Amino acid sequence: MKRFLPIFTAALCLLTGCIAAPPVSSSSSTPSPTPTPAPQSEASAPSQAFDLHAYYELPDSVVIRDTVDGRTQLPFNGFAMYNLKELFGRLTDGQWEEAEALVCSTPGVFDQFAGVQISDFVIRELEVQDEKTMVYFDLTVEESDNPLFAVGTTPWVAKLTSFDRNWAEYILPQGSSVSICYFASLQPVEQFCFRLASYLPDLRGTDFSACFDRSDPYVMYQAVDAACVILNSAGLPDVPDTPETKSPAAFCDRMEAVFGVDLRDVDLTQYSGYQAYGMMVPVGKGGRWVYAAIAESTRDEAHNRFTVTMDLYADTVCWVKAQTLRYTVGVNEDGSFRLLEVEQLYDSGHPLEMGSV
Repeated sequence: MKRFLPIFTAALCLLTGCIAAPPVSSSSSTPSPTPTPAPQSEASAPSQAFDLHAYYELPDSVVIRDTVDGRTQLPFNGFAMYNLKELFGRLTDGQWEEAEALVCSTPGVFDQFAGVQISDFVIRELEVQDEKTMVYFDLTVEESDNPLFAVGTTPWVAKLTSFDRNWAEYILPQGSSVSICYFASLQPVEQFCFRLASYLPDLRGTDFSACFDRSDPYVMYQAVDAACVILNSAGLPDVPDTPETKSPAAFCDRMEAVFGVDLRDVDLTQYSGYQAYGMMVPVGKGGRWVYAAIAESTRDEAHNRFTVTMDLYADTVCWVKAQTLRYTVGVNEDGSFRLLEVEQLYDSGHPLEMGSV
């Protein structure tokens, strides 16, 4: 029910002409810090057709820059704004476990912030874009033993989306940013590695046959299903989905080319995707992903190979890094990718945060 409150309140305000809400601050006893100017950008004048202050439940003192000319409908991220205020409202109350539940599915990830005491959160400015909204705010921290949260009043920025689960692309001190793979425009080899991390996150070393465990049919066919998705991003020659082009034999050829794994001794006709469609295609109709960002991406022209280093997170707003993986990828004669090695450079012990549709 709470997720609909911002939209309901906005609609009520538009109908009745109500006055905007009182200033957004998580603490009534702590005076608001001196506003820190947000980065200026070219933007059109705020739309007169919609009261965005009422929609986001923000006071008139908050500057709202609407970059959409001739807006015909309200933004779709009122739920994200509600969650942002809920997140920092709980943090200023010292409720880290409750705040953690808004951005992480695994309890205990935010235990490392136990020494952080936040006293106030004040929104200064919004830049409302077509699909996302940048929120500039000041965060006041009284005590901290974590480098993410500097003591004092510092400017932060949140990039809100229109999605329910991953409602913020990041929430970080101003001047920092993370380009999450799920939202970013990736190079083909980076997209290939992102799919690898999302669908087969346990791949390590140079021999990937262990991931396709023949002693456990359930595990093996789950890996086969993941491989069916990954092969679509491996740069293989584009072919139509037919029983011939997506046959078990053709699938084995592609697996050997991309993973160096021979599955010709496996009865792939028992794979549920094949049984459902008569072809080696993924069973799932949605998708899944890890919360990850490309840390480094290079190409060795002399050896025609790529190295992609990726940071993977334990939460949806990129506060806790879970792992860092380095993928080394070669190129086959037909231009497709061949996975050569996966190295784990860092491991916090926290599980990866996963998204899905």
